[in-house]
Amino acid sequence: MIRALWSGATGMTAQQFNIDNISNNLANVNTAGFKRQRVDFQDLYYQNILVGRNTAASVGSGVRAAGTYRDFQQGALEGCDDPLFMAIQGQGFFTIQGPDGNDYYTRDGSFRLDSQGRLVTAAGHYVKLRGGSPVPRNAGELSVDENGIIRARVGGSFQEFGQIVLTMFPNPAGLDAIGSNLYRETPQSGEGVEVRPGQQGAGTVLSGYIEKSNVEIVSEMVNLIIAQRAFELNSKSVETADQMWAIANNIRR
Repeated sequence: MIRALWSGATGMTAQQFNIDNISNNLANVNTAGFKRQRVDFQDLYYQNILVGRNTAASVGSGVRAAGTYRDFQQGALEGCDDPLFMAIQGQGFFTIQGPDGNDYYTRDGSFRLDSQGRLVTAAGHYVKLRGGSPVPRNAGELSVDENGIIRARVGGSFQEFGQIVLTMFPNPAGLDAIGSNLYRETPQSGEGVEVRPGQQGAGTVLSGYIEKSNVEIVSEMVNLIIAQRAFELNSKSVETADQMWAIANNIRR
């Protein structure tokens, strides 16, 4: 009976973690570039109990959350009027220079120009460009082509102001999410390789679009119901084990 108590408790803990993860997915349903996570579970160690002379039964000890897996499937693309809002159609990440000088990565392409004419994120971090230069304030007809080249009309002629840098990873699921729609490289993700849009397997850049979250509300709600029922069943097993323990304690000779 004590084994049932602890096994049920591990199930409740695991499902609580699962519900927390689903809640985070639903909370970010409108977050640009957000990628949903799912929880992977593992059973705990088994104990072999002798039930006869030459027969042993294997009894488990419950479950635990082994980790989370981030799904980098493409989200829906939503059109907008700002040419500096960009989406990656395909694989790859925008490369962002953090305030600490390190490179970070994102699928959120809601960019803008700062007071110096440099391309930055909503949080003010610089977007890494190849051959980039500040865009003058008097520039007009700003555009970004599918190869990530930024152009604008200055003094009656078009000039280039740099090209978007995309980064590819051998295992994107191994990236570490640090918040603010940013990821950082880890040993599990492999070393990032900077490429030009549309080359070496990287996607192309779509100007005037933003990639939405890939969270599917209906699927998450179904998963939430399943997790809630699993939590209830585990709590029921704990309650049943407690009742059986009470009966055993109340036996009178």
